[in-house]
Amino acid sequence: MAWDPDIYMKFADERTRPAAELLARVPLKAPARAIDLGCGPGNSTALLAARWPEARIEGLESSPEMLAKAGASGVRATWILGDVESWSPAAPYDVVFSNATLHWIADHRALLPRLMGFVADGGDR
Repeated sequence: MAWDPDIYMKFADERTRPAAELLARVPLKAPARAIDLGCGPGNSTALLAARWPEARIEGLESSPEMLAKAGASGVRATWILGDVESWSPAAPYDVVFSNATLHWIADHRALLPRLMGFVADGGDR
């Protein structure tokens, strides 16, 4: 599926509000590493970067168009082209965050336990 980041961002407030509400529920004060799965054009990743300025923030996105927009956003993050189903990090994260991506993936029974395996001890998901 091709995504158009400019059309996506016409509704930036509506798309970012749920991410902000979800992030407000994450209790961690100072994670070292956090990733935004399905980061799109970087609007939700920007929330992570603002909340945790000392953390290493990454954004994973399968759409090259969305990732290009994220890369041009100026958000302090490392951008990764890839899909959630096949992604496997080199090291665990303190926060594995996703606002609106997991509903696109069919096999949650396999996916969710796999993703939980990428959370560091003491981390949050």
